[in-house]
Amino acid sequence: MSVWEKYPESQQKSYVEFLKVYGALSNLFKQKQANLIPYLDSKFQETIYARVFKSKNVDTGNTPHDILSILEGNKVGIGLKTWMKSTPSYQKVMQIKRYKDDINKLNKSGKEYELACEISFIKNERLLQDYHRLGLSKNSNIYHYITRDENKFTIQECSYPLIDLNNLKVSELSNTSLLWSDGLKDYKYTFADSQIYMKFDSNREDTLIVQEFDIEIIDDPFDFLLKAYSSLINEFNTSSKKQIEVAYLPLYSYRDKKVPLKAGLNAWNSASKTKGSDKTRPDREIYIQIPAEFHKKNPDFFTDDISKIIKKREDKQKINKINKENGITEKTPYTEDEEVRFTIVLPNGSKIPGSLRQERLKAFQSGSKDKKYGQSDLGNWLLNEVLDLKVGEIVTCAWLEKKETDSLKIWHEDGDKETIYIDFAPIGSFEKYMKDEEVED
Repeated sequence: MSVWEKYPESQQKSYVEFLKVYGALSNLFKQKQANLIPYLDSKFQETIYARVFKSKNVDTGNTPHDILSILEGNKVGIGLKTWMKSTPSYQKVMQIKRYKDDINKLNKSGKEYELACEISFIKNERLLQDYHRLGLSKNSNIYHYITRDENKFTIQECSYPLIDLNNLKVSELSNTSLLWSDGLKDYKYTFADSQIYMKFDSNREDTLIVQEFDIEIIDDPFDFLLKAYSSLINEFNTSSKKQIEVAYLPLYSYRDKKVPLKAGLNAWNSASKTKGSDKTRPDREIYIQIPAEFHKKNPDFFTDDISKIIKKREDKQKINKINKENGITEKTPYTEDEEVRFTIVLPNGSKIPGSLRQERLKAFQSGSKDKKYGQSDLGNWLLNEVLDLKVGEIVTCAWLEKKETDSLKIWHEDGDKETIYIDFAPIGSFEKYMKDEEVED
């Protein structure tokens, strides 16, 4: 059974209707009226797919999957695509520009097989990283794509597998590209733009045509929209949109643009917490550094006016210092109103307790008061499950660059600051956020 067939028929019909409406408005986006091939914007496709099929948009920059659906209790990762013409064609599926130097070393006669292996391995690693990020299995993910012909949309679905590294066959190496296959899919890599292409073909056994329908393109969509707005605007509520506040944190030190050797993502590499002990810290113990500039820019993100809590904590620290000087070694603990605690929601749906810790609340980390959860819980997901850091391997900015991330996206919904959602963000996201520039999701 296809993924499409697992959705209720009412949702299928609604999805098709939205596509028909968007296609009907194609002349909004065309400079030449003669073109009868309907237009479809990929971002609209993602948005409407998530909305209609009650799924989650999980595309963050250059990640392999756009949508996460839960069907019959199973998570399905979905790549969405659209292009003109239904004839078999190669389409871009992944850019691996950051690996260009490694790949170019193998771009020579006699190294065709090694080159195909290297590119295939990189693609698989990127897919596995997303499987761990979203909690996906290896064999249930799909491409859902729409081809556009004259006055027509065709919805198709095909498998979205890892490349079988044991069955690679190179068909051609030229100055511009490499063509190879693993027996199930055909691939192409272009050296100029470091893009991996995959061949889509409705005649393949793993591909299904699930819907075909005509698109009636409106000649003057501008007049149509004005009339529709004038007659229908009063029927719609324009102020009920869910409020989402988004921010970003760096996975490196904002001050020196490096990942500290013994702090942040490398906190596990720091000295023992017990003074004078040689006991090492847990392998995945980490925290995300929060620059002072973040709290100044957005003092109300984690709580209402975090500066007040920071001031209370500093006052208590001064009291404890004075007490210590007077022979009173027992510290007065922080009260509830002097702490910032919340639930961290991972992209795969898992939840772990979290809090802001350290001086001036500069550390975003996992952990609970009852010690059932610690700093390693966030580290296990971030470093181990998703980014595949080897035990004892130091995180550097160059390593993060290869993983195509250096920032963490954090957000809460409808003012619920006790529930913080997180995900990876593309390189440069935190720097753009601090400069009030638009961040690509």
